[in-house]
Amino acid sequence: MRIIFIGQVSKDINIFKSREQVIPGGGVYYGAFVSKAFLADTVVYTKLAEEDRKLFKDMEDYGINVIWFPSRITTTIQNIYPTDNPDDRRSKMINRAEPFTNEEIENVKDADIIHISGLWHGEILEIFIEKLRKKASILGLDAQGFLRNVDSEGNMVYKDWEYKEKYLPLIDVFKVDSREAEVLTGIKDHYRAIEEISKWGSREVLLTYRDGVVLWAQGKVCEEKFGGWTLEGRTGRGDTCMAGYLIHKHLGSEIALKKTAEIATEKMRNPGPYRRKG
Repeated sequence: MRIIFIGQVSKDINIFKSREQVIPGGGVYYGAFVSKAFLADTVVYTKLAEEDRKLFKDMEDYGINVIWFPSRITTTIQNIYPTDNPDDRRSKMINRAEPFTNEEIENVKDADIIHISGLWHGEILEIFIEKLRKKASILGLDAQGFLRNVDSEGNMVYKDWEYKEKYLPLIDVFKVDSREAEVLTGIKDHYRAIEEISKWGSREVLLTYRDGVVLWAQGKVCEEKFGGWTLEGRTGRGDTCMAGYLIHKHLGSEIALKKTAEIATEKMRNPGPYRRKG
């Protein structure tokens, strides 16, 4: 199985009440470690400044094939967690790498699975979804890269995705968290929200929230709960879930969902990406 992740990596500045840490991050970063841990042929297409490549060296050390596209600067995001609720997060964009170009998207190879995992709206243009659809047997999409906008002061502002009904029919698995689901639908209850999202054409919808992960597939809603976790381990939760689900999808949706929750629980007990034990 060959899986490709495309999106920018991020220098994450995480502030947990009075504690601060600077770590590598981004959806492609956390997701790639999961698929590689289960021996999938894992490729990441990403953009960053040359001087920051050393921060993400652990990806290549783990055996992930990373295709680095150049950018003058690296995306840098500050995440503030003011409470013990991991979904209570305030994010601010410090720096943004340059968006992906048409030429770079054309360079992406075919794969069994391609997951589009952007960090902010405009990083990966909507038109590129059509190009990537042709290269993948299964195409995943994270809502974050199309809902998270950046205002004039660098604050991350969530806005509804204007083109959701045009592009979601091209998607096999659409990933949202509880906040994104509410932005998309205006519905606070995530069970009702996931049903509403399913009407827009994605074949499956995966939703993460504080306590677990919910899946809509073939007209049915399933759920698995997380076990214990730490607040520091929360960063990358959704990306870990999505990768875990995609690489186990061939086993059937319910089995894949169970494995997804197990992987995410293990990851969230410690900071950093998932690394399989044993």
